[in-house]
Amino acid sequence: MAQTLISVFALILILSPFLVVTDRDPIYCKSDADCPKESYPLFVKCVDNFCDFIIV
Repeated sequence: MAQTLISVFALILILSPFLVVTDRDPIYCKSDADCPKESYPLFVKCVDNFCDFIIV
C-alpha cells in the first residue's frame, strides 16, 4: 500500500511541470517590430500575424 502511494506521488511530481498551462492573450502583429521586447531567455517573433514567444 505504501509503495503504491509513493509511486503515485512520484508520478504526480514528475508530470506536474508538463500539465501547467500558460494562457496569454494573443498579440496581433504584422512584423517583428510590432511585438513587445522581452528579456534574454525569451524572444518574440511575428508568426501568422500573432506574436510568438520563443525560449532560447
